[in-house]
Amino acid sequence: MSKTLQDSASNFDLINLDLRPEITLGDFQSASFRPILEAITKLSDGKLHELFIVGDRGFGKTHLANAIYNEYTRHTGKMVINLNLSEIIEQDPHAESLVGLELFDLIIIDDLQLVRHKQEWQEGLFHLINRIREHRKQILYFATMPARELQISLLDLQTRLSLAPMLTLPDNNDVEDRRILINTILKKKNWRLPAEIFEYLVIEGPHNAGGIISVLEFIKPLFTKLSRVQIPKKTINEAKEIILRETFMLEIADNVVTTEY
Repeated sequence: MSKTLQDSASNFDLINLDLRPEITLGDFQSASFRPILEAITKLSDGKLHELFIVGDRGFGKTHLANAIYNEYTRHTGKMVINLNLSEIIEQDPHAESLVGLELFDLIIIDDLQLVRHKQEWQEGLFHLINRIREHRKQILYFATMPARELQISLLDLQTRLSLAPMLTLPDNNDVEDRRILINTILKKKNWRLPAEIFEYLVIEGPHNAGGIISVLEFIKPLFTKLSRVQIPKKTINEAKEIILRETFMLEIADNVVTTEY
C-alpha cells in the first residue's frame, strides 16, 4: 500500500468537517480509469467530438460528468452544459430543454437511458445530435448500458448513438482500485478510519462509490470522537458486522433494480 493510503488508514478517528472540495478528474486515480481520462483529454483538445460512457448505478457517472464539466471549462474556457435527465425529464415531457443546446461547445447528457420510453425526448435528441454535428460541437453521453441495449424505438437515434466511441467505467473488482477509491472518498470528506476497518471495507464492502459512502455513513457514529490511542475490540467487531450487513442489503437492492429494468 502507498504511504498516502497507509496514512489514511492508520488514523483511528472518523471525522467529518463537512468540507466540499471541488470535484476534479484527480478523484479518478486508479489505472483502470486511464483510457477514460485519455479520451477526456482528447475531448478537451478537440480531437474527439462524441463519447459514450457506460457504467452501472453508483459507479460514479454523475461524479465523473461534473469533473469533466469542471476540467473542460478550466482547460478550454468554452461553454459547457451538464444535463442530468433524472432531474428534468419528467418535468419536461416535450424535451424543450434540448432546444438551442448546440450553442454550447460541449453538451454532457447524464442518465441517457431514461429516454428509451420517451418518444419526444428521442426525437428531440436525434435532432440535437444533427445540429451538433452541423455546428461541429461536442457531445458526451453517460448511460447504464450501451446504446444498442437501450431499447430505443427511434432507430435513427440508436444508430447515431452507436456511432459514438464507447468506454466502460471500471467495476472496481481490483482490490487496489477499491483502496484508491475508498481513500479518495475519505480524503474528500476529511474522514479517517482505523486501519483494520479500512482494509475490511476494501475486501468485504461494496465495489461502487455510492455503496461505499452509504456504508461509511452507517459506521461513522462508532468512531466519531473516539480516542486515537485505543479502539475497543467490540467497536471494531460491530463496524465489521455493519459493513457486511449493509453491503448485503445494497446487493439485494441492486438486484431488485436490475430486475425492474
